[in-house]
Amino acid sequence: MRNVFPLIVFFILINTLTVSAQRDSLDLVELNQRIDDLVVKQDVKSLEDLYADDFVFSHGSGKVEGKESWLKTVGRAVYPSRQHDSVKVELHPGVAVVKGKMDIRRNDKDKVAIYHLRYIRVYALRGKQWQMISHSTTEEKHDN
Repeated sequence: MRNVFPLIVFFILINTLTVSAQRDSLDLVELNQRIDDLVVKQDVKSLEDLYADDFVFSHGSGKVEGKESWLKTVGRAVYPSRQHDSVKVELHPGVAVVKGKMDIRRNDKDKVAIYHLRYIRVYALRGKQWQMISHSTTEEKHDN
């Protein structure tokens, strides 16, 4: 019986870590969408804490900007929707790599721009809060 006890403890520990990682992954998928819901609402104040101070946004166009510049864009651009799909989370100690697709509608002066992108986002656990430190668009396709 003594030989079985360490094995039982091991399986309980592995199960606990697996459940914890699954919860973290689900939380990050939800946070990832919530951030873009806040972009749609132009809620710059709430986004301040969700983007890290050293956040870097690499657009599909090649433009690269930081947190301050991106939040100014959020404050003036009108996005009727930013919906995520096929989101996958890769967890590491204190860091998460999030890959997915996003369908975006943006109101421009004379039309609604509709485009789809694939991205890689990196989140860092800072204190007890996940913050996005990087967004890189890896592919972008426009419908119009």
